[in-house]
Amino acid sequence: MRTYLLLISLVISSLCNAQSLPQIEAQIALLHNKLAASRFDIEKDSICNSIREELIKSFSFDETFDYPFVKLNFCKIKSANNHIRLFNWNLPYADGTHKYFCFVLVRETKSGVLRWKELKDNLNEIDKIENKILTEDKWFGMLYYEIISMGKKNSNQYTLLGWDGKDNLTNRKVVDVMDVGGNKIKFGANIFNTESNVAKRIILEYSDEVSASLKYYAEKNSVVMDHLSPKNPMMLGIYADYGPDGSYDMLVLNKNKWDFLDNVDISKFTAKDGKPFYDPRQRRKRK
Repeated sequence: MRTYLLLISLVISSLCNAQSLPQIEAQIALLHNKLAASRFDIEKDSICNSIREELIKSFSFDETFDYPFVKLNFCKIKSANNHIRLFNWNLPYADGTHKYFCFVLVRETKSGVLRWKELKDNLNEIDKIENKILTEDKWFGMLYYEIISMGKKNSNQYTLLGWDGKDNLTNRKVVDVMDVGGNKIKFGANIFNTESNVAKRIILEYSDEVSASLKYYAEKNSVVMDHLSPKNPMMLGIYADYGPDGSYDMLVLNKNKWDFLDNVDISKFTAKDGKPFYDPRQRRKRK
């Protein structure tokens, strides 16, 4: 009898302590606000670990994939095919660097079953990163703001647009590729046909004092980006001096690959039914 009462007590206690999705959302929102207010790196690390734990709790709910999480002021974007959802935020350190956190939630197309993976920020700068295949355990951390489905032939492949606050000198905008096929997630693929070669990702690095645009136009299957150049020609390759020079480049999706177009006139492109064209005129110099 005593054992029976103990079991009932444990079940009741478990039910009382169980959190609903709105309760988990409220707790994460509270923690994220604390993160924004914190001035100490050790405290920020602890807060982010708590956010991770709360998010992992939410993945036990089938409705998590479609739950809006309106109280969360960080990335929670979904792919257009409703197959992928990302939960993504950053930890800004006092020295100007960032640590990034990201969970990839995958909804199986046929069964509707949810599975998730946590990406681990590599933190250390990777040499020649434009041409490296990366994994979920050695992830190029960033904040994603766009996820682009690559079509039926590449149903497990997605193009991602992201931002990386590299340090106190430069920021980066990145076009990357994520493959969620099988049990592993991989980043990078030879689908970017650039001017000189085929790259696995596109990286725009520029001065921390300016901003640079990298925008996806879904109706035209294109990504338009600022062309970056140094303010002083003598600073070629020193990205702390780089910024938009008033001209634009573009990536156009063609047979599941991105073709690079240089020096595009976007005034015609952004107009209704307009088409991009190559502008042979010399680029402007940064002022």
